[in-house]
Amino acid sequence: MGLHRQFPNGVREHGLDLMSDNGCQPTGKAFLKACQALDATQAFTSDHNPKGNADTERLMRTVKEELIWLREWSSHQELQEALANWVKQDNDGYHHSALRYKTPSQCERDYQSSHLTQFVAA
Repeated sequence: MGLHRQFPNGVREHGLDLMSDNGCQPTGKAFLKACQALDATQAFTSDHNPKGNADTERLMRTVKEELIWLREWSSHQELQEALANWVKQDNDGYHHSALRYKTPSQCERDYQSSHLTQFVAA
């Protein structure tokens, strides 16, 4: 179980938020009950809105095409390390047209610098 590996001592103190579509698995009684037992806050994408989960779906497709499907993985740890490297490379080195040809890291820095409250020493 992915959750158990990531949070061996449980998730209750971590404030787990789960975004999912309105498919039969994430809205099924057993899944909803499991989320409740974990104190996981569950949110759903918009009903009858194909774009509601489009960003996530596109990211997953890109990860599969650019990393996962390109080779056989010998262990979960090997894939996890490769995924961490891929995310870093994407965030720091890939200029996205949707971000006006900036990297995600550049956009995050721009956002943070424009939204930080400036404190002035008295």
